[in-house]
Amino acid sequence: MNKKCPKCGYVIQEGDRFCINCGYKISQNNKEKLKSMKNEKTEDNSTKSKKQPIKRMKELEATSSDLHSKQPQEFWKKKSFLGIVVAIALVVLVIRANILPKGYSNPNDVMEYCMRRNVMLNQFQKLGDYRDEFADAFGTDNEDTDYHMLLQNKKTKRYVFKYSYDGESIPSYVVASKGHGVYSLNITPVKKSHIASIYKYDVTQEYMDKHFPSDSYVGYSNDDIFDMDVDLDNHISKTSTSGKTWVSYDKSEDE
Repeated sequence: MNKKCPKCGYVIQEGDRFCINCGYKISQNNKEKLKSMKNEKTEDNSTKSKKQPIKRMKELEATSSDLHSKQPQEFWKKKSFLGIVVAIALVVLVIRANILPKGYSNPNDVMEYCMRRNVMLNQFQKLGDYRDEFADAFGTDNEDTDYHMLLQNKKTKRYVFKYSYDGESIPSYVVASKGHGVYSLNITPVKKSHIASIYKYDVTQEYMDKHFPSDSYVGYSNDDIFDMDVDLDNHISKTSTSGKTWVSYDKSEDE
């Protein structure tokens, strides 16, 4: 393809090294342009080759740092979740261990339940045939409605107390009977278990205040107990004595 001389505009032929009109050196000019273009391309390629690895490296570093930062976050999220679950489970166990069952709300229902499970209270019914002799022997008024006291829990205003026996926590009903300056306690577990009842005698007021804090009670007289007609639950006959404590067991729980 024919070109014009850049100096005078005269048409020159392909391959001419000089313009035949003005003598302009064509080949030198072309070489410089070609060299210049070659240099520009080389610089561009060099720049790209320098920039691209750096850019790629930065991208990889950023991605790597994201992965490293996400992994601990995910790890600690899982750990935190497991920690929360364990904490909740522990709280539930502690609450369950310390919450008392409500038990019966009617005091007569409590007394009937205690008569079914408590050997000493149940046997007291039989003395009804000898109530006059009993009053003479113990100097008691069989009509005194404060003789047997179904204690009411000071905190809950119900009839269940937290009682510990032989290292075992036993929510129980407590009936305190008067004596000569002391009390006897008929302690009956609220839930049926291998321990049917516990009887303690010669108990002081201080002991009662410490273990069974109560502001009020429901009173029953000897006559009230004498006149109750409640059969003892089956299998409750195994009894052991230890000092001033009698413990009755429900043998059916051992079968």
